[in-house]
Amino acid sequence: MDFGRPLEALIPGAPGRLLGALARVEAELPVSTLAAVAGVGRTRASAVLKELAELGVISRRQVGPTVLVRLERANAAGQLLARLGGLRVQVIEEMRGLARDIDPQPLSLTLFGSFVRGDGDAASDIDILAVRPAGGGERWAESLTGFSSRTQVLTGNRVQILDYDLSDLRRRYAARGDAAGARFWRSVARDALTLAGADLQELMEADRGAWEQPAPRQQS
Repeated sequence: MDFGRPLEALIPGAPGRLLGALARVEAELPVSTLAAVAGVGRTRASAVLKELAELGVISRRQVGPTVLVRLERANAAGQLLARLGGLRVQVIEEMRGLARDIDPQPLSLTLFGSFVRGDGDAASDIDILAVRPAGGGERWAESLTGFSSRTQVLTGNRVQILDYDLSDLRRRYAARGDAAGARFWRSVARDALTLAGADLQELMEADRGAWEQPAPRQQS
């Protein structure tokens, strides 16, 4: 699913683009402005909006020479369209519910990447960083796999989970002399959205010394 533009993904052509643009705002918009934002020709936009107004999905009124339109959120279909416009937020809450079923519970379960930023598309992965509890073992692996499968069904997108224990995560983060690695971990920290357990930044600050100092060398 394209969670940045779900209405456009589900409703093809000009109607989807116009409804998607209307679902992202609460205010009335002039038809000319809406057409420009949605990338639809002014004549085509007027015709589609007239049909949608007849269905009661949008409200349409004229103020002088300007026609103003907005999604009619008191209309039953308009309510569903508004919910679809906010689908990404709803899916995040559903994922938090699924995360509560992971047993044992993660130290941290964090969303990051294009899904959090809202700039992904239907081909984008759902990127998740999991920090496993001590002694999770086989039960953890099975439970996390179940969470991944249910999340994929929920979103329709492939799910990629980075699964670390806390010491491994520290080692990887501390080895940030590699420029590519540093960029990656900065992007994770910037995008981080907590689904379960500790906030990733809190996890870093709780052991600031361990995160800021290079990991100790392992003895052979």
